[in-house]
Amino acid sequence: MKRKRMFTGAWLAALAVLFLASSLTAADTTGQLITNMDAVLKANPMPAADKIQMITVAQDDNLTFYVARLAEGAEIKPHYHKTHDETVYVYQGTGKMLIDGKWIDVGPGAVHFNPMTKIHATRNAGKDHLVIISIFTPAMKSPDRIMVQ
Repeated sequence: MKRKRMFTGAWLAALAVLFLASSLTAADTTGQLITNMDAVLKANPMPAADKIQMITVAQDDNLTFYVARLAEGAEIKPHYHKTHDETVYVYQGTGKMLIDGKWIDVGPGAVHFNPMTKIHATRNAGKDHLVIISIFTPAMKSPDRIMVQ
């Protein structure tokens, strides 16, 4: 029951930030804001040489809201977060996510909750960019991605 409440709380926080965050760069979410995902992507074109792009949309002491864009064939290798839970929403594109040791197909509308210390990965399995919304709780004030092999 506690896990279910944590998932619900994280998802509600993600939705609140999605609808209340508006800056194209990191915003302090103590005020009410609103944004448009297509505008965020347009304002932050992915450099031609890059395969993965992380855009910070909003952050306060409780959470960090990123938009990640993965080029065709790009992969965020298996890793875990020691001190952060992560909720991921697939906004556009098709991909695969490593969850509990299995690669799962994902597409627009898919939601994944990943508790801290659980190994996960994401790969773009399509021809277009894979765009995901990633919410970390608590806020990602310092790097917390531990790579695994």
